Amino acid sequence: MTRRIQKNPRDRVENGSWRSSPRPVDWPARVQQVKTRDRVCQWIEHGRICGSGQDLEVDHIGDPADHDLSNLRLLCKPHHTQRTNAQKVAGIRAYHAKRRRQRTEEAHPGLIGDT
Repeated sequence: MTRRIQKNPRDRVENGSWRSSPRPVDWPARVQQVKTRDRVCQWIEHGRICGSGQDLEVDHIGDPADHDLSNLRLLCKPHHTQRTNAQKVAGIRAYHAKRRRQRTEEAHPGLIGDT
């Protein structure tokens, strides 16, 4: 079975989502499979599953480009938003940490030759 991928994810404006990787053409069927499998929010907090059955969305557990059913889970909208925001903050912090200028240990120019 070959998997067809949408060419440009930015063409999907009906839901307002700007994805970094395209969804497979059979995405609606995958969403239905995850909803049938999980039925409730799978967010675990303090050792307990949330269990909410309201406003459910499919979340990528790992790689957002991997649409395999083993990488997908059902989360309620509040927990999906919380996770997405945490990922966004982590990405921003990693970006700034990478770009942060590292100063070299060198003598102050006013102290050169003053020994």
